[in-house]
Amino acid sequence: METAITAYLADIVDAFLNPQKRIFIGYLAAALGIATTFYLIAARGERHSGFNALYRKVLSPRIWWSASARADYKLFAINNAIMLGLAPKLLSHLAIAMLLFEYLHEFLGVPPMWGGHIPAWAIIASFTITHFVLDDLSRYLVHRLLHRSDFLWSFHKVHHSAETLTPFTVFRTHPVEGVVFTLRSAFVQGVVIGTFVFFFGESVDLATVLGVNLFLFVFNATGANLRHSHVSISYGVALERILISPAQHQLHHSMDPQHFDKNFGVVLALWDLIGGSLCPAERGKNIKFGLSTGAPRPGHTLGQLYLAPLGEAARMVCLLLHSLKNKSKVIIMSFFQGIAGISRSLINLLRPITGATAFLALTLAFPAASVAASEKSLDIYSHRQPFLIEPFIAAYQQETGVEVNIVYASKGLVQRLIAEGKRSPADLVLTVDIGRLAIYSDQDLLSQVDSKILRRNVPAHLRDPDNRWFALSKRVRVLAVSNSRVGVGEIHHIEELVNARWKGRICTRPGSHVYNRALMASMIAAHGNEKARGWARGLVTNLARRPQGNDRAQLKAIYQGECDIGIINHYYWGKLKYGDIPEQAKWADAVRVVFTNQNGRGNHVNISGGGVTKHADNKSGAVRFLEFLSEAKAQALYGTVNFEFPVNQSVTPTKELQALGTFKEDDLPITRIAELGPAAQRIIDQVGW
Repeated sequence: METAITAYLADIVDAFLNPQKRIFIGYLAAALGIATTFYLIAARGERHSGFNALYRKVLSPRIWWSASARADYKLFAINNAIMLGLAPKLLSHLAIAMLLFEYLHEFLGVPPMWGGHIPAWAIIASFTITHFVLDDLSRYLVHRLLHRSDFLWSFHKVHHSAETLTPFTVFRTHPVEGVVFTLRSAFVQGVVIGTFVFFFGESVDLATVLGVNLFLFVFNATGANLRHSHVSISYGVALERILISPAQHQLHHSMDPQHFDKNFGVVLALWDLIGGSLCPAERGKNIKFGLSTGAPRPGHTLGQLYLAPLGEAARMVCLLLHSLKNKSKVIIMSFFQGIAGISRSLINLLRPITGATAFLALTLAFPAASVAASEKSLDIYSHRQPFLIEPFIAAYQQETGVEVNIVYASKGLVQRLIAEGKRSPADLVLTVDIGRLAIYSDQDLLSQVDSKILRRNVPAHLRDPDNRWFALSKRVRVLAVSNSRVGVGEIHHIEELVNARWKGRICTRPGSHVYNRALMASMIAAHGNEKARGWARGLVTNLARRPQGNDRAQLKAIYQGECDIGIINHYYWGKLKYGDIPEQAKWADAVRVVFTNQNGRGNHVNISGGGVTKHADNKSGAVRFLEFLSEAKAQALYGTVNFEFPVNQSVTPTKELQALGTFKEDDLPITRIAELGPAAQRIIDQVGW
């Protein structure tokens, strides 16, 4: 309870101190300065007359302490509490950005990352303009819909019931409308961020002033708060066809029917011009604000503002259902009629309730709106599956008592970290494959770590030269060969797969998969581009079928006689051999594992690993967890849970891994594999692997 109240009060204060908020004190001061200048100029040198007009139109208690304004303050206070509880439960722009990124990845393939070929200023300008234009357009469209839909209008007219306008009138909204606009904002941000990050990667950023989109900063600093005021400033007919002036927005709040459904725009008037809803400002005309005379409308009590719209919306649903001829009509109608009746009763009950009392009730209703994380908690983003990570989390929590929170996602975490920036909750990232680890360091998402324990436990060739990430287990890319159709000692080197004797006898997963891309990179490192390309072309020629499936599928294909040799990560053999599915154990029994190049450079290895995020709140805790993962207890777990080899050379592999025998690994610095990844992918594409 205390934490929720603290978070709420911090959010209220933030509304005045954060330049990203509409009522930031700097914007309020700018609006007051513009209004003062406007009235002094309008008074034609008569300062006394100018200040009198300023007082009547801007500073008068009749405006700031009217029943309408007091209702604005109550809604500002209560809606902050409500949205503090609701916002974490709504679809976020980060979720939308990740979904879009993954869709583009599936539809278009590997992200082109054009950022390296286009000047950074051009990308920033494009991102800023695109975000601003789409955000403003979506505001116009949603605002227009709120007026045109009777159902949504029942909620939006809470805003239009204001009879005096102050900067706080912008917060005079029903929570249903608040949710609609929150989702609108999340959708626009998610689409723009997801699209630009896919095409431009780390080069994406907003052009900002004080952390605010440049255009919105200018909008707010040049008197946006005067739109909800009695200061009627017009830009002139020509400019008001491009930009919405304060006077135009005040017309939007007019009680006069000729002004209804006009000037829906927020910044740009172009949308109203195109949509036929533009209305220029009218000089010298006294405008009354509020809803039309005689129209059913909420008043200024909390019950009328919060519950009356719900009752009205429920009655609309009842009328709609009444026109439907189906068996469930009566039950559903009774339900909504009950809601409408309860709403009317609660309106009468809540009339005397003060804003403070209502806020207390709502705060109690949302006690979990913001819960401060324990100082000992650790937040992890993991590409690895839950069943692989949870045993490590359990062991660490048992040993240290530290609370660990973890987000699992097979894809999209890089983009999520980029989008979150300094606000990211993640302290640590865990993933597989050197290519993925390198992306985190290349995007400057990881911190340098100074740890004697990690340097001791992780060999130099399996960690970042700048100590930003560390290998935690080894995953060996081996050959699985048929026991019955391939003789012992018949193949020793990965290069031999191109021999004519293996034509029509090899199967693999697609070459573009990260495991095969890393293998291809190791071939380039060992032999150069041309020879590596020749090897890849020969491999494709010898395939028994088109590349397909995962590594488990290659073992099944050997068992079923489709091929005699498969390229797999070694642990798939262990998972099948010692798993709970007897049929798959037969697949493993049908093959033996061959470590390649044992009398030469050694077998290519890949890794799983992790790193501390750049903006980690608990950096020391993240380092301790990485150290724990490199020590004997966790290193043994890697073998037990997923049959992966330890990176810590002082740790003996499990007995299941020992059954595979010892092997010599290629000690090529693993960073070289990441560097050669793009060249490897080009060869894979060229040969059709």
